[in-house]
Amino acid sequence: MLLFLLGAVVSVAVPVPVLMGLIAIIVVLALWRYLSWRHKRRAGKMVHPARGFRVKREIAKRIDHGAHIAKKHGHARSPEWSRVAKEHLQRQPACMVCGHTKDIQVHHVKPFHLHPQLELDPTNLITLCEAKGKEHHLLLGHLDAWESFNEHIHADVKHFYRMSAKQIRADERWLKKVQGRP
Repeated sequence: MLLFLLGAVVSVAVPVPVLMGLIAIIVVLALWRYLSWRHKRRAGKMVHPARGFRVKREIAKRIDHGAHIAKKHGHARSPEWSRVAKEHLQRQPACMVCGHTKDIQVHHVKPFHLHPQLELDPTNLITLCEAKGKEHHLLLGHLDAWESFNEHIHADVKHFYRMSAKQIRADERWLKKVQGRP
């Protein structure tokens, strides 16, 4: 299309400075459109203009499973929870099972829907990850069911150290725990 426009402009015998100005405007508009698309793509909000498919969001919205389950039991998160969780992550910034530092979550050893008085107790917290292929928060903290809990998480952190989700699911000890989970 650009060549067509240039051919039409040149055939009319437009002065060179005007022609250069038009080319500069076209280049700036094309660059602006590209950068605008790139910015929206990073934010996960855009359909690719040329291909017509939705660009996948890299960061999924995190669900607070603990708050959801506690709400079913008539409890709500304390307004201080976000502060306590941040402080805990400063003290323990990596998953205690694998050392992963992304996709980490603060887990209550004793679930706060059963022990609301321990929600903000730092000794009742442990850092576990939800990284793809590891899923230590769900598998070890909740024994593969968000409404369940693992009262022996500290011992299991040592036993399942550096194991992937596939290895944990194949482990006899874990399978027994899942069958007898609370």
